Amino acid sequence: MEIQVILQQMLMLFAMMVTGYVIWKIEWFDENAYQRLSKVVVNILNPILVVNGVIGKDSGGDASLLLENLGFVAFFYLLLTAVSFVLVWALRPPMAQRRLYRLMAIFPNVGFMGIPVITSIYGSECMIYIVFYMLGYNLLLYTYGLFLAKKAAEDAGNTAHGNGGRGQWKRMVNPGVIFSLLAVVIFLSRLQMPAPIISFCGYMGNATIPLSMLLIGMSIAKSDLKPIFTDGRIYGFTAVKMLALPIAAIILLRPLQADPVIFGVFALQLAMPVGNIVTLIAKECGADEAACTNGIVLSTLASILTIPLVCMFL
Repeated sequence: MEIQVILQQMLMLFAMMVTGYVIWKIEWFDENAYQRLSKVVVNILNPILVVNGVIGKDSGGDASLLLENLGFVAFFYLLLTAVSFVLVWALRPPMAQRRLYRLMAIFPNVGFMGIPVITSIYGSECMIYIVFYMLGYNLLLYTYGLFLAKKAAEDAGNTAHGNGGRGQWKRMVNPGVIFSLLAVVIFLSRLQMPAPIISFCGYMGNATIPLSMLLIGMSIAKSDLKPIFTDGRIYGFTAVKMLALPIAAIILLRPLQADPVIFGVFALQLAMPVGNIVTLIAKECGADEAACTNGIVLSTLASILTIPLVCMFL
């Protein structure tokens, strides 16, 4: 794997993040505009990008690869759940934050950050493999993730948001899930799309990556960086979660001789920063969302260097 090419890709994405950071600092965007653009990217552009990644791809002979990918997806979430307990035991965060650290460990940014990073390395052909990580993410987030956030609120002595998990089953039916399932159907059925639809999905999907990076840059600009950079526990969490874990997984699982793209997607998803939605879930349930924000910002900034380092072992 060409590390120089990967580093160039990460620097390009980082430049987009810096652009978003500057846009926020010069006040071209306010909170209302940020929220509205975020909704457009999450609910329209990102789902279209998922479908665009599978249009025209032939599933012939790839059934075994999809099953192999499903096995890696299941192991991915089982591994992160197990590691979350180890991280809490090793880092010993305050009681009110222990389940939040587990939340951050289990739910990396497999879509918002994962799609642009992984497709920039492996191309849009790997999108069908990313889709299953997103489906598993939604299923787990609105069940076990909400359970952890509600328990974290109780640990902090806050029971005022006790109904934060209400309607979680309905929330699993969202554009991301719907379009992910649609992508699977299109891929397996080899459904041929008219040229105008292909062009539409291409143009709309291509807008996702720069806009996603702009939003991540704005979210960093909104944060108070001083407490983040002075929290040693977050440094330890980031080092283990984004560097030690994916590198160890690559070394230990390499003898399996899995498909290189499927294995690469798995390893890079392990190296993704904390998902932005973790803060929203924590806030909704009344937990200490500041701890999650710290983890999101530091891990996102660190990913510019840690992801190329992980790629060196692939």
